[in-house]
Amino acid sequence: MGVFDPIVEFKSVFSSPSLSAGEETTDDVYELSPNEVLEVFRIEIVPPVDTSTGSIKKLREVGLLVNGEKYPYIHANSVMLPLEHPNNAAKAVDLGVPITWSRLLGKVPSPFETTTVKLKEGDTLGVYAVADEAITQDFEIRILASRVRGADELVKHAPASYTVSFSLDADVYSKPAIHVTPETFNELPGGVGQEKPKIFPWITYARNAQATTANQWYAFDYPRYVSYEWQKLHWNLVNKTRAYLVKYIGVIPNTNSKALRLYVEGRETNPEYVTRPLPEQNFFPPAMFYDTTVNADLKHAGPKELFPHRLFHGVKGGIQILDNGSSISANGVELHVYGVLFILK
Repeated sequence: MGVFDPIVEFKSVFSSPSLSAGEETTDDVYELSPNEVLEVFRIEIVPPVDTSTGSIKKLREVGLLVNGEKYPYIHANSVMLPLEHPNNAAKAVDLGVPITWSRLLGKVPSPFETTTVKLKEGDTLGVYAVADEAITQDFEIRILASRVRGADELVKHAPASYTVSFSLDADVYSKPAIHVTPETFNELPGGVGQEKPKIFPWITYARNAQATTANQWYAFDYPRYVSYEWQKLHWNLVNKTRAYLVKYIGVIPNTNSKALRLYVEGRETNPEYVTRPLPEQNFFPPAMFYDTTVNADLKHAGPKELFPHRLFHGVKGGIQILDNGSSISANGVELHVYGVLFILK
């Protein structure tokens, strides 16, 4: 008999860890049985908190493991994916809409929407976390997923076949229809078994590895201006092998922060958004700050959704910040970015 669980929760609890800066810890979460599929649509983090200072300790990187390998496009930190709670001002961001919710929704999600992390039968799911500083405080990683057991049950909740066809600007990308079965489920958008064009959920953050130059826009390019390649937010996409869709942004600003822009080279208009520190205006409040006192007083938590979403495709550009005329010291600003990554060819 088949089983459909629209929402299942998995929890990894890291009790009294002893992590030094740069040290990694992992946890095995779940192994799929034959004829079973899983879609991860949300990750929530209950961060480590230093009760003596009231500050959230920094996890450099939190992500998923699929068959023991790091899922390559989710790089969250301690404050980007908070647990949603009525008494918590924080706001989580889903990874996408499960395709197995098609019958519940009354429609089949588009490739842009169904960017959940999809696992096929026999796959294993895990989590990993990398410390950015010494951490001895407890923390948790929670995963929400949709699960279907049974091939016959799967066809009740997902289409029998799925065609990935979409346009970016005027360019159309498509591939042959995928027959949706427990064996091919990870070939759908979000799965690691996709053929090009591939579509993935994309969550990352960046800190300025160098001090800003006063009154000049700072581009988060690797390796000089960010510390890790996955923090790169400055791209040359003219060959159209990749594209980035920016949906949400959060900013933890510096005292000297002034503005942020989504810059495209050659475009006459590149709108600027104010990102001043509290109590001044910040158009992109983060989901949480590292200071728990600030979180307790936060009235309107981010991250902020962009309307329309901003597409970087076939252009040079990226996300940039500007100081107020006084330099921002290295690692003084933190940008949180949530969106969709396309690997096109």
